Amino acid sequence: MGTLFSSLDIGRAGLNTAQIQLDVVGHNIASSNKIGFSRQRANVATRIPLERTYGFLGRGPFVSGVERLRNEFLDISYRDQISSLGNADIQTAFYSRIEDLFQEPGENGFSENLNVFFDSLNDFANNVEDIPTRVATITEAQSLATSLREYASDLEELRTSANEDVRGIVPEINAISQQIADLNYAIKNLEASGNEANDLRDDRDVLLDDLSRLVDIAYRERDDGQIDVLLGGEELVNGNRIHLLETTPDASINPDRPDFLRVQFAATGEEVQIFDGELAGAIQQRDGILQDLVERNDTLAAALIEELNALHSQGNGLENIAIPLSSSNAVTDPTLALDSAGLPFTVNDGSVDLVLYDASNNVVETVTIPVTAAATSLNDIATAINGSANATASVTDGILTITPNAGNSFTFTNDTAGALPALGLNGLFTGTNARDIRVSGHLLDNAALLSSGSSLNVLETGDNTLALELAALRNRPVLSNNTETINDYFESTVVRLGTNAGANLDQRDVQLAVVQDLELRRQEISGVNLDEEVTSLIQIQKAFDASARIITVTDRMLDTLINIVR
Repeated sequence: MGTLFSSLDIGRAGLNTAQIQLDVVGHNIASSNKIGFSRQRANVATRIPLERTYGFLGRGPFVSGVERLRNEFLDISYRDQISSLGNADIQTAFYSRIEDLFQEPGENGFSENLNVFFDSLNDFANNVEDIPTRVATITEAQSLATSLREYASDLEELRTSANEDVRGIVPEINAISQQIADLNYAIKNLEASGNEANDLRDDRDVLLDDLSRLVDIAYRERDDGQIDVLLGGEELVNGNRIHLLETTPDASINPDRPDFLRVQFAATGEEVQIFDGELAGAIQQRDGILQDLVERNDTLAAALIEELNALHSQGNGLENIAIPLSSSNAVTDPTLALDSAGLPFTVNDGSVDLVLYDASNNVVETVTIPVTAAATSLNDIATAINGSANATASVTDGILTITPNAGNSFTFTNDTAGALPALGLNGLFTGTNARDIRVSGHLLDNAALLSSGSSLNVLETGDNTLALELAALRNRPVLSNNTETINDYFESTVVRLGTNAGANLDQRDVQLAVVQDLELRRQEISGVNLDEEVTSLIQIQKAFDASARIITVTDRMLDTLINIVR
């Protein structure tokens, strides 16, 4: 049977248990404001009972361990979703900056600049002999070219910003990985000695949350309490060791931007597979969304250049060209056929006429230059022009220069090969894309050279047939397989941008709601509820008082027994 001393032992066990429970609850309350802290609970068990003839006699409680309340499934789900939220957040920030850049719809947007430019062409077509009107048209062309270049520059700056985000996120990943590895080592050593590493595990979980926001990871826990972190199927953290990441310039990402960085493992040089998180969002913006906008901006600019130049190059202004005129697009090799010489626009089989005038503006010679795209070279064109008695041609560094003899002037017509816009001769614009589009220098120097008519008679200065064709380009579909006008193409770009930005924002809102819900559910399990902890304090106090009462009563009983013996 039990003894009074066993009762004392039970009371002592109750006091010890209550003391430990008090420490745990006190730790919960004191740490309630610590980020990532998980509520802890003292697990109370009963000691092995004593077997007696009348049955088993209990020996009181003991604390079998201090448990950290955590739901691993919720943690995994949260980290999966926080990666997607990190991706959506960084893309939302970039979409906001892109929309600020385009300023559409608005008075300062590109569509307004485009409309003003074509309006100026209409004004020009109505008054081709007026020099101020010509200057105004050239000025609006300059404004349009400047707008395209600014868009191109701003988009490249955004891509640079995304590239710098990639550069900045990688050291964060390395730093967090090292902290996880350090905590792995501490947890392993602490738990190997039989202690609980609850607080260290909390710190590690916070780091896993932070790392998951930056990049999508997977992880697994070892039997010794350490975790291995995987990135793209490769080990990022292996116990107390890490595999450092680094960024390195990679011209294969975009030949025009050799500064763009790729992320790789420092030890092996193997590229990291990144699918989600802030790092993925920055890369997707740099190499996807922004790249697409750059390409569409270049496509629009190229269409403007090619289509306007194809018309302008074959027209006449108030004067013929009496100065040396150089092509603005260089070939890679003047001996190569034009279709393989690196020209920005297509050359077809056909011909182009060079019309030469004397000092009295009479046509004195027409040089027909045959063009076979797969055979004719720039040198061949120069040779054909040099057969003229009134002009010469030379090729330097892939550039063709045509020089009329003293007293002569010239113009072009009947370009059935598209050679003039491809070479960039007598165009309204120079350049090949949004980054280098500019108004031709000879027009800036002399507005009278702005082509307005198609007549070869220079005296017909009121001829506006070509000016009308230039203005009509506003409504002519020349893009997307001749289904969209230039303005339609830009508007579809804006619509696509708005749709993508809206979809990303919707996705972000959904991800945020999911993350907040998962965090709430995590807090329901792991968070400290001060009301509950205070209630636990009262219960512990009462249990402590009751255990103390057991000891007090037992002590009195012992005292009574001793006095009887005496």
